[in-house]
Amino acid sequence: MTEAQDVKPSISMLWESTDPSAALTDRFGFASADSATDWLSSVLADHWGFRVDACERLVISDANCLAWLVVDGRRMIAKWSMRQPVFARLAAIARLTSWLDGRGVPVSAPQPAKDGRVQVEVDGFSIGLQNVVYGDLLDIADAVQVQAAGEMLATMHAAMADYPDAIPTEEPKAPRTQLVGNDFRSANILWADGRIAAVLDLEEARYRRRVDDLAQAAVLLGTRYRCWSPTPADVRGAFVAAYESVLPLSQADAVALEDVIEAHLTGMTWSG
Repeated sequence: MTEAQDVKPSISMLWESTDPSAALTDRFGFASADSATDWLSSVLADHWGFRVDACERLVISDANCLAWLVVDGRRMIAKWSMRQPVFARLAAIARLTSWLDGRGVPVSAPQPAKDGRVQVEVDGFSIGLQNVVYGDLLDIADAVQVQAAGEMLATMHAAMADYPDAIPTEEPKAPRTQLVGNDFRSANILWADGRIAAVLDLEEARYRRRVDDLAQAAVLLGTRYRCWSPTPADVRGAFVAAYESVLPLSQADAVALEDVIEAHLTGMTWSG
């Protein structure tokens, strides 16, 4: 048993009501948390040149597994997927995230492997590594955080409109669409020290009108993992106003925004 396995990591599901130990075996082929830790230790040593000091917890979300690690004395997260048809897309998203980091957008940037790749395919998995970003999930009850969130989404839209590479998506890029994150909400936004510390998880990125992404974010801004309810109207208004202070909408998009917001409000199944 290695030093990284002296403390057995906890295993949990992010949102599913499923036995996590069974999911770890059935979906990823690991008989136990210890065997997953052994595999991670080997992969990080071989491809990143890092030593895993400890694996603290494993969290499973659908076809993805996340591991909170102490690596060479620093806290990091490894995330791997077993869904091979999306491996090319995951690598493209990792490159996008790295590019946004270079543009000064607060994201959780991937740690390049020894050969420069930011997403590595190994043993039938696609795996990436990133540093832990500390912060609390965005609180829409705080007007300052809502203002910052609106400004941040506009900043991301402006940056992503200039992204020079293509992201594989199921639908082709249509006129008046651009690359957007497609999942901007509290569960994916960390707040610390009076600012947005990171926008997480760009795996849902796709090409759509920015007004569509803004409307979706306005409605879902407060949602996290299990309990979903629509963002209150006054918070939506403040969020959109903050967005427009950075990236104003055309008159046509301003009209479309209200229609798309209403479609989300009536079309979603809410819980909690």
